[in-house]
Amino acid sequence: MDTKLFVRQQPGGYFSVSDREFYPSGAIYWVHAGTGTDGAGYGRNPDAPVATLDYAIGLCTASKGDVIFLMPGHAENLGTALALTMDVAGVRVVGLGSGALRPTFSITAAAGTWNVTAANCQVENVLILGNYLNIVAAITVAAGATGLTLRNIETRENSVILGALIQISVAALASDLTIDGYKHIGITAGMTAAGTNVILCAGAADRFSLTNSRIYCFTSAAAVALSAAASKDIVLENIRLIQYETSAGLGIACHNSTTGFVENVVGVNLRDTVKPVTGTGLAVGANVRYSNAVNAYAGLYCYTVDA
Repeated sequence: MDTKLFVRQQPGGYFSVSDREFYPSGAIYWVHAGTGTDGAGYGRNPDAPVATLDYAIGLCTASKGDVIFLMPGHAENLGTALALTMDVAGVRVVGLGSGALRPTFSITAAAGTWNVTAANCQVENVLILGNYLNIVAAITVAAGATGLTLRNIETRENSVILGALIQISVAALASDLTIDGYKHIGITAGMTAAGTNVILCAGAADRFSLTNSRIYCFTSAAAVALSAAASKDIVLENIRLIQYETSAGLGIACHNSTTGFVENVVGVNLRDTVKPVTGTGLAVGANVRYSNAVNAYAGLYCYTVDA
């Protein structure tokens, strides 16, 4: 009888019963900075992990369903532009642990970033901490990184002067990007250098999806900037956004020729009369509301002042 469970023992690994839905046929690798070693013979067993994610990615085979587990408490510093690059297609990175035990990547240089250059990759359950002045981008998505999924990712600024100008920077034509369960917690009081955007798409981003997300920010331009070029069939759903910057005060800005659907978005913009979502080509569903003040009723999207 065939079931979705199967027995496996990968070379150098341990005997396991796996679920084919989540771990189809590829290899499984383990990463922990405290107990791991980057070298031959490591990575296939949680008792002998490798030390860095970049090294584990180099062990993977493209488009074979390889999975990398970041073990609870894993921590890395990204101190150069090339410290971490997901350059193998179809790799899934899963962070294990919750709260303070989530795998944490601290960016410690302006050029430090989590690069994604290969297609159809997936990243889940990690914290990325901005720990340097004016980091260019916490996550950098190249044009070739189509089909990327970021699930339950959190980005965070470390102080009023330490953080990224852009949290997720997406190159033009990087299509089919899914961001689900994203959380950005910005420092909103006393910022001496505001970020530029939380999410920036530099060009067309067809089938872009941002869902089930919470963004608290202080940015000089739109928190989510999708306005550089027209995109097809985007989805913006179940989003809570507070923009504390009062000069531009923009929330989610879309190109007027972009098509797609917006539903269940609540935006608080501290600049008066600024709507949470702009883009005249979008279809707007139920419960899209906004306010220009905290602790105030969020009015309907069509209003121009607070309800």
